Parts: sequence; C-alpha cells; structure tokens
Amino acid sequence: MSPRTEEQFKSIRKEKISLILQTAIGLFATHGYASTSVSMIARKAGISKGLMYNYFEKKEDVLIRIIMHGLQQFLGLLQVKEEQHIKKEEIICFVDENVKLIKKNTEYYKMYFALMFQPDVFSLVQDVALKYFEEVLGVLVNYYMQQGVADPYEKARFMFAVFDGVAIHYISDPEGFPLEKARDLLVELL
Repeated sequence: MSPRTEEQFKSIRKEKISLILQTAIGLFATHGYASTSVSMIARKAGISKGLMYNYFEKKEDVLIRIIMHGLQQFLGLLQVKEEQHIKKEEIICFVDENVKLIKKNTEYYKMYFALMFQPDVFSLVQDVALKYFEEVLGVLVNYYMQQGVADPYEKARFMFAVFDGVAIHYISDPEGFPLEKARDLLVELL
C-alpha cells in the first residue's frame, strides 16, 4: 500500500469536516447547542473525540463554521449587477433561490432558527451574522430607495421579518405550510 498523496489527505480532511458539521447540525437542531457535547458529536459521527479536536478546537468553532456557511450561501444568492439600478427581478430571484434553499436544507434552517433564539448562542455568532444581514439589508434599503418608498429601511426590515416568518412556518410544518403561495404573496409585497 503506497502512502497517501497530499490531495488524498485534503479530501479525507474535507470529508471528515463535512461529516462533523452535518452531524452537529442534526444534534444542535434536536438537542440544542448547550446540551450537545463534543463527545456526542464525535460518537454520532463515528469518529474519536481526539480526531474531532484535530479539526475543531472547540464546539463553538463548529457552531460558527455552520452558521457562517449558511450565511455565505444566503448572501451568495443575492445577485445584483448594478447597485445604482437594482431590478425587481433580481430581488425576486433572491427570494426564489432562498425558497429553494429552505426546501433543500430544512434541517439546517430548523437548527439555525432554534439556535439563533438562544442568547448564549447568538452572542457567539452575532458579529458574523450581523455582517451578512447588514449587507443584504443594505441592498434592500437601496432597492426601496430607488422605488421611492418613504421609509426604505423600515420596509427592508419588514421584508426580512416576513421572510423569516415564512421560513419558520415552513420548517415547522413543511407538509402543511403553503410555501409557494407564501412566496407569491411575498413577491407582491416587493
């Protein structure tokens, strides 16, 4: 058996990190952040606790990585070509892509919303999360200013709240909540 190449080590590392993150998402969603230990994550992932510490120094690092990944995905869906001329279609595309993301990653968003309402967790990720929200909020405020809305900041915050509400209702009842109709109503509000 020949020694592993650098690429093989990178691939193994990437797989293990992904396994740890996916396992942590499920456990954080089910048991909460405070009640989930590093040992629980390692055991459920089928790896040793020591190996887990090779990838993450502490449980907080796992949480921050999970939240950052979700926020990067969220922000990456906002594709505005010209900030001075934001098109309604670009905002609709952002809404549509987020609807797809919520459907595809319901488990992640269940964990996300459950954790973000825990003050001890929010304080850990607050700076990272607010950076992403401010960027999206800035685009929405700019869009509403261009539309001549009297209070563009308030309208942008309202739309964020509506979208969060839609997401929370969908992840709470994915079979019963009319996500596509909610999407249509949300677009009407734009």
